[in-house]
Amino acid sequence: MKVYPECLPCFALQALRAANRSTNDESLKWEILIEACRHIATFQQGMKPVEMAEIIYPLVSQKTGVFDPFETVKHETNQHALALYPFFKALVTESDRPIETAMKLAIIGNSVDFGVPQNHLKDLKTETLATLHESLAIDDTGDFLNLLSQSFSLLLLADNSGEIVLDRLLLETIHSHYPDLKITVAARDVPIINDVTLADIKEAGFPSFISAVSSGNRTPGVILEKANKKFLDVYHAADIIVSKGQGNYEGLSDDADDRVFFLLRAKCAIIARHVGVKEGAMIVKKGSVK
Repeated sequence: MKVYPECLPCFALQALRAANRSTNDESLKWEILIEACRHIATFQQGMKPVEMAEIIYPLVSQKTGVFDPFETVKHETNQHALALYPFFKALVTESDRPIETAMKLAIIGNSVDFGVPQNHLKDLKTETLATLHESLAIDDTGDFLNLLSQSFSLLLLADNSGEIVLDRLLLETIHSHYPDLKITVAARDVPIINDVTLADIKEAGFPSFISAVSSGNRTPGVILEKANKKFLDVYHAADIIVSKGQGNYEGLSDDADDRVFFLLRAKCAIIARHVGVKEGAMIVKKGSVK
């Protein structure tokens, strides 16, 4: 997905939010925002929105000395989701369609996103009870299940903290039906916003049958041309790929093939317009052969 003009003010807001989490020095916030705006002014039309994060967040860290402004909130969202794990597990266990229910829960978990201006620390139980009944605006679940039944390896591209606990539940549910399936989850290389790192995967309690790999990306979304070789080997060998969240959609949607399924809530008007749904919609969307 290429950048839209409406993305530019969002970049500035991201810089300000990260600065607010890193310092109380108003002069320093001005300095950060002004420099961020200089970089934003040079952003090229053909670039992907998540590429701006490679500039904004290192800039905030360099100016403030705070390496991970969202470290505390990531831990809080992980612990919040872990405390609710028995509730989510029961919903899946009691479901007539456990994999589909786990997929819906994983999408609901995508509501926890501090890269979106209007977002906050979601109460996942309240969010689940309010939205679990909602239909998917795009529903390629049938294609997903069909390909899953033929697959030997699955790769999940993780998105946000908190949400990762529901990704774990999805992968555990899939494993219970396909115990011979090789499963890998990919995380970010360095902390950025509240995106999942390898440390978050460990905190989320992933079982030993799920392998973890770092993508090598320093963006809040996978960009294949910037990923490391180990990740690319796993990506290209996977029979089926679950791409979670908006950042991975921004980074991968132009390059995805029909092994890739995007699971996300369209929390931003630009993403919603690009996908072709209403803002707030939940989707399971299959990639297309180029």
